[in-house]
Amino acid sequence: MKLYLRLLNFLLHYWAQLALAVCFMITLALSNGAFAYLVGPVLKFLFANNTDNTIRLIPLDIFTFDRAQMLVVVPMVIILVALVKGLSFFGQAYFMGYIGQRIVADIRQFLYKHILNLPISYFTKNSTGALMSRVTNDVGMLQNTAADSVATLLRESLTIIALATVVIGKDWKLAAATFIAFPLAIYPMVRFSKKMRKVSTQGQASMGAMTTLLHEAIAGIKIVKAFCMEKYEELMFGKENERFSRFRMKSIKVRAIASPLMEMFGAIGFAITIWYAAYRIQNNTLKPEDFISFFAAVLMLYQPIKALNGVNMNIQQGLAAAARVFELLDVPQETKDKGNAKRIDSIQHSIEFHDVSFGYGDKWVLKGINLKLRKGEIIAIVGTSGVGKTTFVNLLPRFYDVTEGAILFDGADIRDVTKDSLRAQIAIVSQQVVLFNDTVKKNIAYGDVERNEADIINAAKAANADVFIRRLPLGYDTIIGEGGVRLSGGERQRLSIARAILKNAPILILDEATSSLDTESEMEVQKGLNNLVHGRTTFVVAHRLSTVRNADRIIVLADSGIKEMGRHEELLRLGGEYSRIYKMQFQGSELEVGG
Repeated sequence: MKLYLRLLNFLLHYWAQLALAVCFMITLALSNGAFAYLVGPVLKFLFANNTDNTIRLIPLDIFTFDRAQMLVVVPMVIILVALVKGLSFFGQAYFMGYIGQRIVADIRQFLYKHILNLPISYFTKNSTGALMSRVTNDVGMLQNTAADSVATLLRESLTIIALATVVIGKDWKLAAATFIAFPLAIYPMVRFSKKMRKVSTQGQASMGAMTTLLHEAIAGIKIVKAFCMEKYEELMFGKENERFSRFRMKSIKVRAIASPLMEMFGAIGFAITIWYAAYRIQNNTLKPEDFISFFAAVLMLYQPIKALNGVNMNIQQGLAAAARVFELLDVPQETKDKGNAKRIDSIQHSIEFHDVSFGYGDKWVLKGINLKLRKGEIIAIVGTSGVGKTTFVNLLPRFYDVTEGAILFDGADIRDVTKDSLRAQIAIVSQQVVLFNDTVKKNIAYGDVERNEADIINAAKAANADVFIRRLPLGYDTIIGEGGVRLSGGERQRLSIARAILKNAPILILDEATSSLDTESEMEVQKGLNNLVHGRTTFVVAHRLSTVRNADRIIVLADSGIKEMGRHEELLRLGGEYSRIYKMQFQGSELEVGG
């Protein structure tokens, strides 16, 4: 019931269009009922002997016509009813189609907005492909329900009511005989509905897994080919594809069983109707023309009932998809700003980590961190793999909130300021460069798309990127492909630096910014970084210790805390953890210290 109410909330935004659609549906149902009702009187008129000179289309004297009048009235009434039926069908189809499309568009937009506001921790636990499947496949399945199935449900239900009224109005005893088999169909329909929803849920989950495999294989196609893993990926995809096909076959089986069962129950009702009608006609308690109208209505009634059985299967599939969509919408978003949160416009004096601790569940990553930075100071963060270097800097823009303690900007707890204003003070250049399938210009201006071209070019020059950009086919208007695939690693990194320079934030985070580059590319990128670091409070997460020599202070993380702190020369003389890592790197031993 809760699921229906949540879908109803989206529907109520379009109550005016829904009201018009229902009006058209009622008119359509009445026109169907009129067709069924007119069959008997019209056939009586056609086959009656010439002595019967008058006939009533409906049981009112003012609608009694002689044979000459009927020759004109009957065709006109048929055309009029057909015209009304056609216009009504168009009206209900258009408005219900509009409502369905708008609801799906609203849900898709709402879902996308929700995903963008989920905490970073959610994306570390869930695959991109699974999320894509929720937005595309699940919403697509819901679209079929919202746009078509609901319209069919309302339309056919109203048609059934209109035709049932004709059937009961003609002869309630005969109607009772006709409907005697209907209750027998309720139980299997309920069972099939539950089965269909369960199978659909499993199928959508399998589709999500298949989308994940597809996304990972395409995104990592170079690695797949380099390690000759095409057959392995094909096998993995094939297994999930077969699993999905099995679920689809189960749903096909449910549909295949439901249809003949409904026909069987319909045949039982039909047989009882024929037997009872024949008995009544023989005993002169049922007029032939009344039976003809009754029989026409029953025949017309069969089609919407059969359609409702089919649409019920579609609705169950849609509800399964809706459940998965709302499951994602129920995931808590990022912690919202406090009601009294203030904006922060700049950093005037210092940044302080005051007894900061952070952990994932029961595991502490950082414990009791105390550190104070002066404005404009460069701090390097080093340590072995997994000690929490990246986690350390991720606390600054509140990608994660501290578990204990506080981070203070000019004495103010960053949890007491708005996220937007906090993140506006921070620029990030990481090892994993994120670029979009758009022009060079728009990638540099990402975050401030209204910036003029002169500012963008100046940022590119400062990042040592202008020269290679101008060599591209369309210069700054060149589309660089998904993830910047048309550029080299060094070129992509320089675009990332240009983006950070254009942002002109007072705090800079360099997270392994040059660790994946070759020596020549690193030198080009380093020129851009030197321009970027100037005058900014900078956190450098270092993989290569050669890149932190000029830092004002180096902190060495170990055992969840700061083990050593000082300048490069001081730490070497100390002969501790920093000295050990430094010597291992420059003696040719390879130690993995990124993370």
